[in-house]
Amino acid sequence: MSLAAKRILFFVPIIFQLFTVFGQETVSTFPFHLESGLLVFEGKMDGIPTQFAFDTGAGMGMANSLSELSGKLKIKGKKINLRDSNNQLQKVKTGLTKELEIGGIKIPQVRSLINDMDFLYCMDFYLLGQDVIKQLNWEIDFEKHQIRVSKEPFSSDPSWKKLPIQYKGNRPFVSLSFAGRTFPDALVDFGYVHVMDFPDHLPEIQPFLNLKDSLGLSNPNITTSMGALSQSTYPTRSIWVDSMMISGEMFLRIPVDFEQSSYPKIGLGFFEALTTKTILNHSEMAYYLELKPKPEFKETTHIGVMYQDGKLILSSKPQGLTPKDALLEVGEEIQAINGFSAIDFKGSCSYFKWSVLQNPSRVELVKMDGTKLVFEKISMR
Repeated sequence: MSLAAKRILFFVPIIFQLFTVFGQETVSTFPFHLESGLLVFEGKMDGIPTQFAFDTGAGMGMANSLSELSGKLKIKGKKINLRDSNNQLQKVKTGLTKELEIGGIKIPQVRSLINDMDFLYCMDFYLLGQDVIKQLNWEIDFEKHQIRVSKEPFSSDPSWKKLPIQYKGNRPFVSLSFAGRTFPDALVDFGYVHVMDFPDHLPEIQPFLNLKDSLGLSNPNITTSMGALSQSTYPTRSIWVDSMMISGEMFLRIPVDFEQSSYPKIGLGFFEALTTKTILNHSEMAYYLELKPKPEFKETTHIGVMYQDGKLILSSKPQGLTPKDALLEVGEEIQAINGFSAIDFKGSCSYFKWSVLQNPSRVELVKMDGTKLVFEKISMR
């Protein structure tokens, strides 16, 4: 499972659906939101309204234990293996939904994994996987925050960039090239909230990384990744890649996180930052991108705080990017974040539901000794 929620704040508004019919072709139109860091919209499972989190990097959908109680599925069948984004493996239960509905288009007999990943459980999201996503064609309008879905492919302008895809293990992959090397297996992963992730251990990219390090252009930080089964903390470097070919199309100046990873991933942040519209024509095995006049990459503080066992724990921080970096250690308890302490929350779900309402331009931390530290968003070097 590919979901990796890192240093993100969440918000879930109420949404609704609209339907339009053109001749024999049914095109359904409905809104989505990105406030959680994920692309989320409303659908139905066995007639029950459900918040779907869109994840092309998940070969199969994932529900939580609340889903059976609310009538969205029936738990049945043997357990099957689930591997999360941190490469942890575990057998989990599965459930069956007789009819899943997206924008009025009905998909019968959908089987899902059952797992209580903290964030998805607290927000009661259903992780919509590629097994269902690939049965439809999608036009995602990032300006209007609107999705159109159809069984028929959507048209695009010849000026749009075309990315042919191939399936591996039910998931979409493209090729990419940079620093004089070609990497054929890059996952298109809408469940990964950042722009792009790349393994930092490959021998062929060490000269590139060493050069960026020597020039002071590697933007190091420590981050915590939340997977479906586990969380993992590790060092990462965010680096501008001046030019990159993706499935034969040229892209300039892309921010890439180099960190421990099994394979390259192109995340939701890539499409949100670079495109006004993205078309996923699965019936044609091709994605089409209408580029913005100028990319809109987000800046971050690199600060992350999690709620664990009644405490606020620092989970992510920059390294050597501000004078205050050395005053914090990942894993240490924090007294307060932006004016709220651990006692203000009833549990992890309470913390998640508070954090979805936050979109600060800076983060203020209070250490256990009372020291106050303010972290502004940082531009990449």
